[in-house]
Amino acid sequence: MALAMTICSLTFSPPAAVPALGRRPRAPTAKSLLSLGDDPSFDPFADDFPAAVVEEQKSRVRLCTTAGDCHIVVDRAYSPEGVDRFLTLVEDGFFTDMLLYRVLPGFLVQFGVASQPEVQARWQNAKIPDEPNRATFRSGTLSFAGSGTDSRSCHLFIALSPDGAELGGAAHEATLGHVQEVEVFEKVCANFKESGYEGDLSALQ
Repeated sequence: MALAMTICSLTFSPPAAVPALGRRPRAPTAKSLLSLGDDPSFDPFADDFPAAVVEEQKSRVRLCTTAGDCHIVVDRAYSPEGVDRFLTLVEDGFFTDMLLYRVLPGFLVQFGVASQPEVQARWQNAKIPDEPNRATFRSGTLSFAGSGTDSRSCHLFIALSPDGAELGGAAHEATLGHVQEVEVFEKVCANFKESGYEGDLSALQ
């Protein structure tokens, strides 16, 4: 069934050998920022965003879904608390056999309910503090989902174009990293549309 897209495995890999970001003048418009976002020399910590409080430290994870495989590169310089929690969830096996429970084409794909109730119970209310967003949201941005101040725990989403690029303003919406092959999540959305479903399953949380 197309709706039952699952993260069948999310395996941690050693930090990717990604070159350090160089300095670049602040882009004058949001549109320019988005267009520069895929440039390896683009500096997301420009004047528009708070400065990083820790050194760049990138990690790459592999995400296997029934719509295909992709990779996510996260960086502690974006969100130290958030990236640490995400990698802890990966190492804990939290994402294994997980349903993508909210699919909104052109906006986001959300997940964060473990397949085992006891695993969910361990993380659902384990909140971490908010951190400022330090990079422009674009298609493929990974962020925690939340419901108010300091509400980040284990629910995450992948932003999608065009509407997901407008996110990043809520207290819990801090960039953790970016999906390298965002077309996998576009396929998730295409399968969702073809299935004839409307809305999402977030009310089942």
